[in-house]
Amino acid sequence: MFIRTFKKNYTLQIILIIVLPLLLWMPAFMSAPEVIKTSYDAPFYNLIYNALSSSKLFCTIIAFIIVLFQGILINIIFSSNQLSSRNTLLPGFIYILLLSTNYNSMTFSSVLIFNALIIIGVYFLFKSFDKNEGLDEIYNASLFISLAFLTYIPSILLILWIFLSFLNYRFYKWRYWLLSFFGFLTPILFILAYYFITSSLQTAYTTYLSKLEIIPNFFVTLQPIDIIFYIVIGIFALISLFNTISSKGDCNINYRKKTNVLIILLFISLLASLYCIGKCFIISFLALPLCYLFFNFFTAKRKLIYSNIYFTILLSLIIIKLILSL
Repeated sequence: MFIRTFKKNYTLQIILIIVLPLLLWMPAFMSAPEVIKTSYDAPFYNLIYNALSSSKLFCTIIAFIIVLFQGILINIIFSSNQLSSRNTLLPGFIYILLLSTNYNSMTFSSVLIFNALIIIGVYFLFKSFDKNEGLDEIYNASLFISLAFLTYIPSILLILWIFLSFLNYRFYKWRYWLLSFFGFLTPILFILAYYFITSSLQTAYTTYLSKLEIIPNFFVTLQPIDIIFYIVIGIFALISLFNTISSKGDCNINYRKKTNVLIILLFISLLASLYCIGKCFIISFLALPLCYLFFNFFTAKRKLIYSNIYFTILLSLIIIKLILSL
């Protein structure tokens, strides 16, 4: 039923992409969770946290609007780059569902802002491939990665995503790499200048240096539903990845290159997510590339009933996990 709807009935898709997430978020609207604070939060998010953390309901409402907007933006980016059909909202719908798996994550967090910046970074990185040189787009993509780093410290790993995407695009000229470096450096220089002017550079350096951990903490306790959820998501991800890789060989170079960018993002985001193992929002790090892989898997050429069964398993697991997190 769901897959057929997301292939043909656009009006019902719009209703589903608003109403179902609204129902999932209803417990958070009735009793808003605490605004999320982690040891890896950076200056950009700390500024938002200090301004809004006292208004829990407001943060939940804004977070819901941001998640919806991100889902819609993902659909626009994917369809405009021929990664999905223009008459389906399924990628964004899957993204929204993945960000609705835990009651405690239904509020502002550094990862929510991180995702917004990465989505914009993906937009510019895709656009750079469509241009003759795309130097402005490369600069902008790196700048938004830098802003993500200033939101959540482990995001610095995503500079690897930019560089590996260059290799994927065959951007070998030194100008691409230099502009990427300048784009990444620009927001950081502004932050350093602010700390220097306010005579707080040494304090900020000591504070954030103390938060850095090269090796993540893997010794965490997970609830049984979390273990089941991550195992199922992992199985779905591996099957979807294999399905996407095996089918993209029949597609044009634009599709293949941009699909590779999202696959690279999945693995680099996985590295960043290791620093928040056991947190309620860990799946949010992987939501962007996963929604694309799952979309390909659910819409693969097979009997429709099987796609609906797979999607129903995912949706049921998300609902069960959400209920048990209350």
